[in-house]
Amino acid sequence: MPMEQAGGTGATPPVQPGGPEPPPWRALQPGVLAPAPGAAATVTAVSRTIRLHSRPAPGGSAPSGPLVVLLPWFGARPRSLARYLELYLPRGLDVLVVESELSHFLWPRRGLAYAASVLDLLRDSQPFCSRPLLVHAFSIGGYTFAQMMVLMSREPQRHRQLVDRIRGLVYDSLVTGSLGDMALGVAQMSSSAAFRPLVRGGTRLYFSLSRCCTVRYYKAAQGVFSRPPLRCPVLVFYCCNDPLSDPALVQALLESWRGAGIPVRAQVWQDSRHAAHLRQHPQEYQEALQGFLEQLDVALLRARL
Repeated sequence: MPMEQAGGTGATPPVQPGGPEPPPWRALQPGVLAPAPGAAATVTAVSRTIRLHSRPAPGGSAPSGPLVVLLPWFGARPRSLARYLELYLPRGLDVLVVESELSHFLWPRRGLAYAASVLDLLRDSQPFCSRPLLVHAFSIGGYTFAQMMVLMSREPQRHRQLVDRIRGLVYDSLVTGSLGDMALGVAQMSSSAAFRPLVRGGTRLYFSLSRCCTVRYYKAAQGVFSRPPLRCPVLVFYCCNDPLSDPALVQALLESWRGAGIPVRAQVWQDSRHAAHLRQHPQEYQEALQGFLEQLDVALLRARL
């Protein structure tokens, strides 16, 4: 999560053994838990916050095709997520939905432990450990992925094989700006408009009182976006009227990536909504994603958007 007044990245404290959150998965069971919305797929609960949406592999073989790691915005509803599943499932791409909780952001040590457990899942567990990956992250999901990249940067040898498997990144509605902007983002999660100013003020106070336990983690996330451990192609969706995302900072970030030799595509709108670009501009969103996937030459693209 890029931040405006971050200064240096500093050192991020290591995840302690037996930290605040246990690994988020259990052994995958073969039973079908629920039908995937709008598609002939199954949903397997990996944990309370992680679900695999998949289709049977041809001939009953172990799945080996590309896997989409979808990190949604906070409070994303199944009906909203279904729109994004429909972008990938008809193509033969399985989707691993990795949800973020507000506590992962407000208490970053918990978020870093969660990020570590997701990396462990993708690196070591079947049916994920050898598949090419496409990451699609929204809003707070972008922060969770930033925490994952912090860990990749800290232990490059441990995560080298996983880094090599990540073939592309899609960022939708990255939250950029100062701590005040981040507090606004937390306030926007409240369903009560009247309550949001109080939430925003309380969050700013929380950041001030917990600076030693929070701000340095946010600085590390800002730093890893500026100097990412990944060099794969990137597609960014953003708009110019998003109160949680400063378009000038997004544009500066894109230029820094281009300067580092990272292939970058961007779809920008003058008027749209945070984490709702697909609903607001469906044709342009799908066309941009279509072109990006064609650039990646992802295998198993069986259907057009």
